[in-house]
Amino acid sequence: MAQVVAVLNQKGGTTKTTTSTNLAACLAVKHGLRVLLVDLDGKQGSASDWANSRVGEPGDPSLIPAVVMGKQLPRDLPRIADGYDIIIVDGAGQVDELSSAAIKAADAVLIPVQPSQYDIWATSDLVRLVKDRQELTDGKLKAFLMVARAVEGTVMERTARQALEDFELPILEAQTHQRQAYVGGIVEGRSVIDLPPSHPARKEIEALADELLEAIR
Repeated sequence: MAQVVAVLNQKGGTTKTTTSTNLAACLAVKHGLRVLLVDLDGKQGSASDWANSRVGEPGDPSLIPAVVMGKQLPRDLPRIADGYDIIIVDGAGQVDELSSAAIKAADAVLIPVQPSQYDIWATSDLVRLVKDRQELTDGKLKAFLMVARAVEGTVMERTARQALEDFELPILEAQTHQRQAYVGGIVEGRSVIDLPPSHPARKEIEALADELLEAIR
């Protein structure tokens, strides 16, 4: 049965789609997994636009199918989940019924948080929803925080993990930084996995994928 990982944060600009698409590419290309990308942000459709922009021959593992879904995600997703190893749900902004639907459908929730106090404060409502769901499922729902789009060498980067500890959820060691590579090539459907193995952005996403897979298995 496919593992469903929802990438959520109610605040805009928190790299949800960047994290979702690059993670999906890494899981498909490097790990050889059959990946489905679910776009919950029907208004923008950024994740599905990215997936549809990728080019390749039929059967190419780097071609990642994407679908746009809505608040009926828990009902509809099982109908199309067969044949996939992992499903990445790119969540919409704001804590609303779409976020609640994603949490209900997920086996794990990944919450990218930028290292600013405003972003950390804004994460509290989502964390509450996640913990409520964990209580209902006797802890079956896994949830992880990650530092995203950090600026290297800043005080906030160094103290972000300490601030996130107050949420009492696991914090992944892997994190991403603010790099031009994450926005370059989006129109062509490229990801950082298309970059040389030594590129810092690719290393960050590979570390994230490795750690996440270990945590959800």
